Amino acid sequence: MKGLEQTYERFRTTRWTEIRALGEGGEDQRRAALEALVTRYWPAVYAHLRARGQDRESAAELTQAFFAEVVLHRDLFTKAAPGRGKLRTLLLTALNRFRVDRRRRAVARGAEVTIPIEALHAEEARLGRPPDAVDHIFERRWALGLFEEALRRCEAHFRDSGRAAHWDLCEARILRPAISGNEPGPLSEMPEAMGFASPALAAAAVQVVKRRAMGLLREVVAETVNEEEDVEAELAEVRRYLTLG
Repeated sequence: MKGLEQTYERFRTTRWTEIRALGEGGEDQRRAALEALVTRYWPAVYAHLRARGQDRESAAELTQAFFAEVVLHRDLFTKAAPGRGKLRTLLLTALNRFRVDRRRRAVARGAEVTIPIEALHAEEARLGRPPDAVDHIFERRWALGLFEEALRRCEAHFRDSGRAAHWDLCEARILRPAISGNEPGPLSEMPEAMGFASPALAAAAVQVVKRRAMGLLREVVAETVNEEEDVEAELAEVRRYLTLG
């Protein structure tokens, strides 16, 4: 299954047109939409299972089994519709039911089969270790995917517009320290190396990138909802899960 074999594919946002393509599109459209949805949501499913106590190999096996048995075989995504609530809620509810059902069947069989999936190494490295707090881990991983897509678009924007130094400075000043947990170096030491004439101009460039990133995050979130009036509420949820404010 492509979505489970390619761990670090670019995250693409959910569009309801993809959901409609599952039921109304041709075979090629259906396959493309299904692969996009699987690619988008399996990291959140995997993170949720790891946070619930599954080891790496068991979580990998359950993730693959869930998408094969429930999402594909039972056409789970075709049950989604704008008026029926959020797609991730449908997915998480189905996942929890599947997890309980699999546990019952494993007890009845007296054994549980695990299938290692090497392609999940990158996702495991992203997690670092199973989180201590399991509440909302699915939603947090979903929100992180949206944020990653916004950052990808942001980097492309500044590099394509000839302002790569803006992005490089913001990455060095904010993103890398946030990932590593280290304090960023003094801004006064960065301008010359990054091509800025003064710390003030460097600081202004960082703010330009931050504003663009937040605007792109709103754009990405808007692609996941069916109605314009839902964008702000969904954006607030994303920010809450990311603890951005």
